[in-house]
Amino acid sequence: MSDLTLTFDPGSSLSKVIYHLADGRPRLLLMEPEVIELSLSSIDAHLRTRGSLGITRPEDDVWLQCSDSQQCQVVGYLARQFLAAVRMNEVKYERALYKVLAAVGAIAQQTNLPRKFSVSISALLPYGEYQNAPRFQQLLKQQLKNYSFRDERFQVKLEAFECRPEGGGLAMARVMQNGAEWFQQQTLAVLMFGHRNTSLLLFERGKLAIGNTTDLGFHQLVDKVLNRTSGQSADSLTSVIYSIGNQIAPDNPQLQHLVKTRSPTEQKLEREQIVTAILTAREEYWSRLQDWLDTMLLNVTEVIISGGAALYLHDELENYFNRTPTYWGTDLQRRLQDLLGLDYRSNRSDAEALSFRLIDAFGMYCDFVEQLAEVA
Repeated sequence: MSDLTLTFDPGSSLSKVIYHLADGRPRLLLMEPEVIELSLSSIDAHLRTRGSLGITRPEDDVWLQCSDSQQCQVVGYLARQFLAAVRMNEVKYERALYKVLAAVGAIAQQTNLPRKFSVSISALLPYGEYQNAPRFQQLLKQQLKNYSFRDERFQVKLEAFECRPEGGGLAMARVMQNGAEWFQQQTLAVLMFGHRNTSLLLFERGKLAIGNTTDLGFHQLVDKVLNRTSGQSADSLTSVIYSIGNQIAPDNPQLQHLVKTRSPTEQKLEREQIVTAILTAREEYWSRLQDWLDTMLLNVTEVIISGGAALYLHDELENYFNRTPTYWGTDLQRRLQDLLGLDYRSNRSDAEALSFRLIDAFGMYCDFVEQLAEVA
């Protein structure tokens, strides 16, 4: 039995980790997705500037150094402070290596694990990168053996590793719910609508028949709005566009966060410009997604829908699949809410969106834990 068991989902907008220690109680770790390489002198300067002011959580102040490198990898919130960017055209597993090392180190420091311990890891990768799983495992095993996390040296043994394409966790969750015989009788589609891309896994008679990834992620919609407005940032647009959903109107108070001008007359014109840009971009984005769905999906018996962008397109997707049963994982959401202690009372919409984005990783985590128990 490993000292630490975790499932890692390296999302483009949020890294998500579900883990447990020897007590078996599931916990959640979230980190910003940015990674940047810096020199030791840059980290030293950062530490000197910060001094002894403030108390930070390990996951918000991450720098690490692999044994074979003279440079530091800065991850998450701290990387964002250094103005790191999320690179949409970069393969995930290369940066995912440092994100996993960061997560393992942060958990170890948070929970006072010894400097030598063992870990079992399961991970999700985009279907287009799934063939990199053996290399990802090799790199993890090699780097976990000896690396520095926030100036603390860790020696971690990788005891078990499992990797599946994004959507694989949800597919396994449906098998656990309905049984292998049910799964073998279905033509089952798993659709993941993410920030960077959209992917499909199609299972026929219990076997993966088709896997496909397109670059039609939510960022495509954001980029279109960015090109049709003035003075906006991708981060601000992403947050506001997602939060207003289909309530796209000039009088929506959340749009005020995007307004740059001061004159009341100019503000009115700017809000109208932003609304027109969002409406047009949303229509174009959905049209392209619909063309892709038309090409990829024929005669499926159930469609599993997940990914943060899926909630944004909920009405369009339900209308598109009006003759096909859809599964949105609401039962998994309730279960992980209870197990992970997500508090819906503080901000219900945010917590529901987060739990929805976690269900693929949660399905993977539950299946991985069951596999480890069978081996033990």
